[in-house]
Amino acid sequence: MKPILIVSNGHGEDTIGVALGKALAALGYGVEAVPLVGRGLAYEEAGFAVWGPRKEMPSGGFALQSPKALWADLRAGWFSMSLAHYRAVRWVARQALATLVVGDIYALLVGGLLGRRPLFLVQCRSTLRALGRPYSVTERLLMRRAMRVYPREPEGEAWLRARGVGQAVWLGNPMLDAVGEGSFGVPPPYLLLLPGSRQDAYESLPKMLEAARLLGDLGLKPVVAWAGLPLEPLPLLGWRLEATGERQGVTHRLCHPDGTIAYLARGLLKSLLLGSRVAVSTSGTAAEQAAGYGVPLVGFPTSGPQYTRAFAEGQKRLLGAALLLVEPSPSAIAQGVRRFLFSPKMQAQARSDGRAAMGEPGAAQRIALDLHRFLM
Repeated sequence: MKPILIVSNGHGEDTIGVALGKALAALGYGVEAVPLVGRGLAYEEAGFAVWGPRKEMPSGGFALQSPKALWADLRAGWFSMSLAHYRAVRWVARQALATLVVGDIYALLVGGLLGRRPLFLVQCRSTLRALGRPYSVTERLLMRRAMRVYPREPEGEAWLRARGVGQAVWLGNPMLDAVGEGSFGVPPPYLLLLPGSRQDAYESLPKMLEAARLLGDLGLKPVVAWAGLPLEPLPLLGWRLEATGERQGVTHRLCHPDGTIAYLARGLLKSLLLGSRVAVSTSGTAAEQAAGYGVPLVGFPTSGPQYTRAFAEGQKRLLGAALLLVEPSPSAIAQGVRRFLFSPKMQAQARSDGRAAMGEPGAAQRIALDLHRFLM
């Protein structure tokens, strides 16, 4: 059978694309992907064919947030890389059955203009809840080219249908299906550290690790869900990085002379979520997945490119009491963690708000079955 082409633009979008790809593969479809941001490791690890250049840009996909970020990407070869992406989408589209876009307006523009019809769109970010603004006129015009548009919240369906995108239908949020099923060899309870998939991680993880040292009396094991960025540039003053050979889900250990040990896992595993008491986060998708599984979050802003103060505040509007924002210092982070752990009321409200914002698992299968009806 001809494959379905998935076009996505971001690490979180890639993991959602993999969840959808697995659901489509279970229905008998082939899946091939063109990731427009980053290296597309999630697709590769899932066994899907990955096409196009696979290069990390300095902005991590947030080039339009500032002239400095845009200039850094242009200097790093964004223009030539993007032309190669467009050629890859067109080449795969010639032999594809359909195109599934997972992402925002840029992915929709590329997939909609260069991909194979019929076109399907999974909207990953919560524009209405988190940012308080609707989809742009341009975005809605592009959506009208799609056979189906799957917004991530029911408000999105109603808003789009009222403005001429009648093919919008909410079937749930596939983000909760995009977590790994592997086991983790270190027994819980965990203090989950989510530094994110962009350059923010190099700034935020050292602060998280120092906060973990301040929380050593709580008996929580610090576990870093590492998204695959190179570890060499990570500033680890006082910490020793040890490779483990990826035994039982642990890829590395970070050891401090005071006896604190933090474990690195490759990506976010369901077993980590189920065993975590609280998470410290400067991430997008991973934080929202954790909130959906009932894990309270302590977040703090970075200098970017992703988890800026504005981004953090938008995520706070989405997740409500599931996310506690603090200042970017180890002591403030540690205090935020203690506030959650010593307040059953805060924990209960965090679980309620997180699950209300994220919905229930199973959306990937529902979307795949809905898409299948149009391809039969």
